Amino acid sequence: MARAAQEEPPRPEGLRACYLGRAGARRARNGEPSSRRRRRPPEEHVTGLDAASVRQAATDCAFIGGREAVVEFHPCLSSTNDRLAELAAQGAVEGSVVVAAQQDQGRGRLGRAWASPAGGIYLSLLLRPDAAMLRRLPATLLGALAVAEAISLCCDREAVLKWPNDVQLEGRKVAGILGELTRDEAGHLLILGIGVNLAIPEDSFPEELRATACSIVSDPSQAPPPAEFLRALFARFEEHYLAVRRGGGVSILSAASARMPMLGKEVRIRLPERTVVGVANGLNQTGGLVLEVDGRREVFVAGEVEEVRPQ
Repeated sequence: MARAAQEEPPRPEGLRACYLGRAGARRARNGEPSSRRRRRPPEEHVTGLDAASVRQAATDCAFIGGREAVVEFHPCLSSTNDRLAELAAQGAVEGSVVVAAQQDQGRGRLGRAWASPAGGIYLSLLLRPDAAMLRRLPATLLGALAVAEAISLCCDREAVLKWPNDVQLEGRKVAGILGELTRDEAGHLLILGIGVNLAIPEDSFPEELRATACSIVSDPSQAPPPAEFLRALFARFEEHYLAVRRGGGVSILSAASARMPMLGKEVRIRLPERTVVGVANGLNQTGGLVLEVDGRREVFVAGEVEEVRPQ
């Protein structure tokens, strides 16, 4: 059985906005009566997650949430990656997982803020890849593929991958993956953060993201049971991760490539020092994007990619 988190202490006053919303928090500060319809906390509202369901989803797996692993659920948290880093420093083992219904300091690649309102699933996995695994497929690709497969299994929708680490539905981002790799006395430590917009109402996204972000479903009543989605996500990721650990990966590359509609098309990749335009020919054996550029082959391991549209 996974080692469960201790009961949470009374919530600090500063976190009440996570449960009441901005308007409710303002009324509480001003001593005003609450509205007639009480706003439910995140574990009841939209997501339907609680500590017991997260533990069950994790303990269904052999690796994630293993016997010595820490499994935590938080209705509201600053950052699941930061919390898991704290647990790793305290000795948490590979397969430990932190899940939150909301984050107020979530982040994405390149230090960007990641909007994490109620209605999403935000989680971090603690991984201990060895040097050989790090030379194979990146965990961010495994995570993105697992999310897309979980969407297909639970929601009957075909999500696609936007290299290197985004999941999209109908051209808009529905999930993102962030890997943070460090070293400690035990070796490599990889914290893999996954944020999935399960059932976030459109008006809950920041205005500047509404044209580019979406949820799997916009109506919370139509969302799959979040624990079921989490269980599928854990199972798919675990299968891929253990396959790479054993030295495999060919079938994973094939499955990921099949979900990348940009392959075979002209794309633009933006790097800190330059911008490159070429035809995306596929993924190499380590998950790098292969571009045909002016008759030569170039491989990229990171970058911002977009399809070149005809003028």
